[in-house]
Amino acid sequence: MTDMYTDWSAIPILLFTTVPLLAVVGAATVFVLQNKERTPLN
Repeated sequence: MTDMYTDWSAIPILLFTTVPLLAVVGAATVFVLQNKERTPLN
């Protein structure tokens, strides 16, 4: 029972830590891809 409790309590912590990281990584990848697409056109 203690394992289930710790797992369920760790899920929100993982979400709060991974969601901002994924958002930053996603924004960075989009920014880099846009820059890569712009440079060959110039």
